[in-house]
Amino acid sequence: MVAFHRIFVIDFAGLGLGEAPDANRFQSVGTDTLGHVAVSWSGKLNLPTLQRLGLGNIRVDHPLFGIDPVAVPMGFFGRLHMAAQDNQPATGLREMWDYNGLTRTQSVLATLPEAGYPVTIAAPFQSYLQTQDAAEKVQLGSNQDAFRVLNELLYRPSSGMALVMLPDFRFAGERGDIEGFGETLVHADQALGQVIHDMGVNDLLLVTASHAVDPTATVTPTREYLPIIAYSASRPSTHALGIRRTLADVGATVLENFGLAGHAAGHSFLNEFTQ
Repeated sequence: MVAFHRIFVIDFAGLGLGEAPDANRFQSVGTDTLGHVAVSWSGKLNLPTLQRLGLGNIRVDHPLFGIDPVAVPMGFFGRLHMAAQDNQPATGLREMWDYNGLTRTQSVLATLPEAGYPVTIAAPFQSYLQTQDAAEKVQLGSNQDAFRVLNELLYRPSSGMALVMLPDFRFAGERGDIEGFGETLVHADQALGQVIHDMGVNDLLLVTASHAVDPTATVTPTREYLPIIAYSASRPSTHALGIRRTLADVGATVLENFGLAGHAAGHSFLNEFTQ
């Protein structure tokens, strides 16, 4: 029996949480997307939804300006470290969703539909996502489009998974637009609050990022830790997920939820929700 009937994965693509241990290999020493935006933005970066979910609790050793930890977070929270030896925009997506099958590389985004669980991908289609033929695909051009599609999906009765990528963070990061990045975060936080309000009790929300783009850096993408926050109204007791060694843990969690754990490349954190 599945633990959650539906899983919604929101990819805040571009939102990093500070340089990864191997940042020096990717010209990313000193990068810190969220930290730099929080300090440099002209106004206080007010992110009440993400703060309640535990965003400020992820790195209490290096606090985020204006994003304080909360005593009782609504979500499970942690950091992801990319394991791949390259750092292209699609590298994180592949690591999050691909695994080695018996004869070839397989995708979580194809395995789920083959097992009878529909997958919807709403994103600006890079070549990797475009090849996911088993999934229903919705082309996006903005975060506003993304949340509109997500809100429509919330009112569908079907089970399965939806991957919704927010494209505006990457655009702002690549332009070096700290003001735009901050404004995009504030608007996304507001929209995320509505998503949480509209979720069903048997839904699971995973907020993460497939890569980082620090708007103060000259290189893109930047090699940083990436967020992972999990929320369900049916799991009121939460705690830290720690530092995950690969983005594949996200795909592994989705697979285990639908009884397909034997296919996973990473380590599922689904059991964290039942402790």
